[in-house]
Amino acid sequence: MTLEHQHAGEASPSTLAAATLFVMTRFAERPCPEVAQMVIRHLEVVADDERADPLMREVCGALINRWTLHTVGDLAVRAAH
Repeated sequence: MTLEHQHAGEASPSTLAAATLFVMTRFAERPCPEVAQMVIRHLEVVADDERADPLMREVCGALINRWTLHTVGDLAVRAAH
C-alpha cells in the first residue's frame, strides 16, 4: 500500500467521491493533462476502496480508461477520439 493509499484510507468513500467530482470540475474549467492525471488517480482510489458502494467502484473503474484520453496534451488529438 502506498503512502497515498494510506492517506486516502483515512477519508470516507463520500469524501473521496466529492474530491473526485471537484477535480473533474477543475478539468472542465481548465482542461490540462496534469489535472486529467489527478482525476485518474482519484478514480483509482475510489475504485479500489472496498468501503465504497459497489456501483460507485464499478463506475469509477470504468471511467479510468476514458480519462486517459484527456492526458494527451494536444486538444486536436483528444477531439479525434
